[in-house]
Amino acid sequence: MKKLTTEIKNHYYFPRYSGWIFLILFLIFSLFYNYQTILFLAPQSIHIWRQCDCLSIAMNYFQDNNPFLQPSVHNLGSDGTGKSVSEFPLLYYAIGQLWKIFGHHEFIYRFLVLLFFFFGLLSLHKLIENILKDSILALIFTLLLFSSPTLVFYANNFLMNIPAFSLALIGLYFFFRFTETSKNRYFYLFALSYALAGLLKITSLLSFVAIFGLFLLELSGVQMMQEKKIFQHPKKQLLLFLLVFCIQILWYWYAVSYDRRYNGGFFLLGILPIWDFSLAQIKTTLEGINNQIMVTHFLKITPSALLIMFILIIIFYKKIDKKLFVLTILCSIGVVLMVLLFFQVLDSHDYYAIDLFIIVPFISLSFLTGLKNNFNNIYTSVLFRVMLVIILCYNVDFARSRMISRYDPGGWEDDLFVKYVGTFCEIKPYLHSIGIKENDRVWSMSDNSINISLYLMNQKGWTNYGVDTHPANVDKIKKLGAKYLVIYNKEDYSNKDIQPYIKHKIGEYKNVDIYRL
Repeated sequence: MKKLTTEIKNHYYFPRYSGWIFLILFLIFSLFYNYQTILFLAPQSIHIWRQCDCLSIAMNYFQDNNPFLQPSVHNLGSDGTGKSVSEFPLLYYAIGQLWKIFGHHEFIYRFLVLLFFFFGLLSLHKLIENILKDSILALIFTLLLFSSPTLVFYANNFLMNIPAFSLALIGLYFFFRFTETSKNRYFYLFALSYALAGLLKITSLLSFVAIFGLFLLELSGVQMMQEKKIFQHPKKQLLLFLLVFCIQILWYWYAVSYDRRYNGGFFLLGILPIWDFSLAQIKTTLEGINNQIMVTHFLKITPSALLIMFILIIIFYKKIDKKLFVLTILCSIGVVLMVLLFFQVLDSHDYYAIDLFIIVPFISLSFLTGLKNNFNNIYTSVLFRVMLVIILCYNVDFARSRMISRYDPGGWEDDLFVKYVGTFCEIKPYLHSIGIKENDRVWSMSDNSINISLYLMNQKGWTNYGVDTHPANVDKIKKLGAKYLVIYNKEDYSNKDIQPYIKHKIGEYKNVDIYRL
């Protein structure tokens, strides 16, 4: 038995094959999460609102040939143009061009996002493997991220949070390659990865800011590595850091100006801080955040284990690799600041927390390097690794159950799509049959989102977002070209304000009623 254990320990590191093993496990996990079916689904389940916003931007690049820096959505807004912007539209534009080649297929969008996530996790795997010289632990702690229900759900979805997070992981890999080799090309790739990540989601720069903090500390004389300095050409490297920051500032200045000129209010280009909440609201939100952590982000045991690891890192900080310890602390401070800045939505908008997951590899690496250097018997123990595999398996099963729940036709998370808006995926031929043309503008009164029903039926116009059946608002959209009223929720007929607009019914398809305005 002892000989077998020793033999196993001698085969913990196999970098030539670990990438292929990671690919196989990634595919197995994907099948376990039913990705092969989800990949071909229309936007649905939780946060279908934001999913359709993203798809709408890509669709407008595809069918309207919008200039790259002039994105728009199906909701035509207050000026009738639909022009509005959130993230840098690089991927939206790219997807629009792919649709021009292969046709409008949403699975292309989902697959591209999933591809980003795969390469992000592969980069993280190689990063951990290079530092620890341990392929087994690199696989376990990388795949731990692929067992978070939040990441699993959005990795096969339409939001930009996953591509941004994935680019941050790729940037981390290049940074640690730079620290090992001091080769400038890795530093340039590090800067490029983070520049793109920040353009997609500014919050993905959390770890970049932590690395910049590391740079400033070393510049002020703090020695991070015994054998050499990390940043051996500080003037050139400072310029690259500042260039990344300047790129972000220029883009978000343009985005704010663009929205002010056309349709501001569709997308958040600011913060939602804790200090705007009352104590009662803070308490309620904290309860919601706790529920998100324990039910949506990870299996209960995982955040508890990460917290214990973090406490041990603090206690035994002298035994931890210095640069990893500093990065973990700086990143933790960044996580706290981000929670404070976006506190108002963290109880219900789980995708806002995606960039916070960057703390997981920092805590894991700091803990494991400390364990390896000071408690090697535990670190190399077969039992320790078996326990980690068991925990990972429980997490994967938990993520699988949450995915089933999120796409359950009878559950609350997919209720809106199943009962109401799913009809719009097939309504287009019927609209044509009753004389509604491609360019006719509609008012989807039952829809309180920005784009859900408009995108799904690919008909431009307005929803109840910003209209709210107020006569002056309805008159305004009629002047802007609204020809038809669409109602898909029968409960809306109890609203007396809609009575003047439902006198000329021209069609009915399943749960959708259509009127001429």
